Amino acid sequence: MKATTRIYLDALLQNIKSVTFFTFLGVLIARLGASDFEIALSNSLPALFCALSLAFLTRQLPVTRGVFLTSGYVRQFAFICMALSVLLSNPIPVLLVFWSINAVSVIVTSAQQPAILRRVIEPHHFPALFSRNKIIALVITTSGGLLIGYALDATDSFFPYNYVGSMLIGCLSTFTGMSLIAGLAPREKTQIRLRWVRPFRECNRNIWWMALNNAGIYMTPSLFTIYHIKMLHLSNTQIGYFVVTAGIVSALALPLVRKLMERLGTMRIYSAALIGMMLCAFPYGFIDAYWLLVVAQAWTGFMLAVCEVSTQTMMMEEAGKHKAEMAYFSDFQLVMQLGMAIGPLIAGALVSVLPLWVCFCAVALLRLAFFLSRSLIPERNGKTAGSEAAHLSVR
Repeated sequence: MKATTRIYLDALLQNIKSVTFFTFLGVLIARLGASDFEIALSNSLPALFCALSLAFLTRQLPVTRGVFLTSGYVRQFAFICMALSVLLSNPIPVLLVFWSINAVSVIVTSAQQPAILRRVIEPHHFPALFSRNKIIALVITTSGGLLIGYALDATDSFFPYNYVGSMLIGCLSTFTGMSLIAGLAPREKTQIRLRWVRPFRECNRNIWWMALNNAGIYMTPSLFTIYHIKMLHLSNTQIGYFVVTAGIVSALALPLVRKLMERLGTMRIYSAALIGMMLCAFPYGFIDAYWLLVVAQAWTGFMLAVCEVSTQTMMMEEAGKHKAEMAYFSDFQLVMQLGMAIGPLIAGALVSVLPLWVCFCAVALLRLAFFLSRSLIPERNGKTAGSEAAHLSVR
């Protein structure tokens, strides 16, 4: 099977997992009786454990088929335990524990996958590859989001067993996709020696700035869940329409965005997407008309898709400047995950003391502060850091 075929099939299967497992997981947690802080914690804790894995474990593992598959097996076990934990009388703590275990293993595969792809794909092909993968994602989330939302509502009398069945489909999909990518990984056997490492050696100003922006981006998902489920009492199907409209808009516009990235530069498009999401967050707490919510979610989803594609592209564009490639990928994803972990915690703190509409306004202002902070972050020479890390790995 061609490498690109494997990559596109993996994208298809991983997005089936995202729809069947994660799209309505926040809804499930809220319906199981989680508090506002537990909802925020469910958005933060997995990213925090991803960051810990990236800081101390992931960068020390060799890029081999055995390592990639082993992390996939652990990931699959944790996924199944997450799905079945819903059947317990007090599922939230158990679900969060296995979600954290899953986070440690999933970040190993996520950090190794770019290194695997760089061995089989030419660097100049990455923008097109990521754009096509994103379109695949949008097609699956657009069709699957509505379908799964409707199915969950139609089978609501079987709650929570209907959610368990949906999540088990996601377990099968993600394991199959991971196995396809494992076929591209080197098969040599390398001895693993874990030691103390110093993270952040490969981080420069742009990476830290993007991490701050990531924190701002991930402040809103838990606020969305609280607003949609606890205040507006929206159904799964109604939330599914958010996914559908965002997917359609993104699928139609991403080809144009890719051309703009090639013409204007990835950083400019990334910055424009940040501003777009910022403008939408400020008035969100005042919106209660459903059609306006659909428009706002479509715009937010499109801007988030642009951010994801441009972030992946910038990560690959910068990789060639770093001699310690695995350390670079680990550090890049480490600071991104730290942003994803810190953002929901800030949102949880805000929502515990402020009205929800004030929280949305505060998030918008924080995003603006993060966006304007780039010049305040000291620059660092990525090549020097890469050389030091490469020297240490030889020792």
